[in-house]
Amino acid sequence: MEPWVIVASRLRLARLWAAEEIVLAADELKGVLLPYPSELERHVKGFVKGLTTWDDLVSAVRDSGLPYVDAWAWTEEPLLRRLRSLHASGFKLSIECYGPPIAVEAEASWELARQILRVRVTGKVDLEAWRKLVGKREPPAKAGYATISLQPIEIARVTAWEYPPPPTDSLSSRNLSEEQVMRMVNYIFNFVVTSRNPDEAYIRWLEELKYESSKINKLKSIALMLNIIEDRQQQETS
Repeated sequence: MEPWVIVASRLRLARLWAAEEIVLAADELKGVLLPYPSELERHVKGFVKGLTTWDDLVSAVRDSGLPYVDAWAWTEEPLLRRLRSLHASGFKLSIECYGPPIAVEAEASWELARQILRVRVTGKVDLEAWRKLVGKREPPAKAGYATISLQPIEIARVTAWEYPPPPTDSLSSRNLSEEQVMRMVNYIFNFVVTSRNPDEAYIRWLEELKYESSKINKLKSIALMLNIIEDRQQQETS
């Protein structure tokens, strides 16, 4: 199987979709490349193999120093639970984490927050500072592996989520401009900050864009289903 990239936004809904794409191709796959810091790999593998619980994984990630643990856990849970169920069903997919080290990620997160606030307060964009933040690092691609990514790779087969990415995920070195940065910052303050979670913010954004109502309703139905499943899991572990 040729290198395969699954372009999925950092949304719970998109990660669920990506998980189902992996399920459909599980017979052909050797493994999955995940965009998490490399230090998390052994913890993620332990969960996928059924050696630890979800709470154990989240605690290990928190202890590792990842700066956005709650958002990470909420977003990635559907994907990781699906990989776990695949493993339990006999699909022993290799799991690799290709993201930057946690220390680098933490520093970048702090600088990103600083630049977002600077734009919000001053209305000015330091493009050089943003250029360093978005970088030019491309995700890896390996024959027989599915890479979960925010962007496609030219050398790989690409499958992309059918919905437009939120401004927080679409900003890159390829489209960096003052307009795109302002679009991202406005999205954060107008939608993310005023919503209960990233998926709710995203759906509200799509509604403001006058996106296709039938597709928005489909997302709302899936989001409701995910919330019901989450509530049940919390009740079972309480």
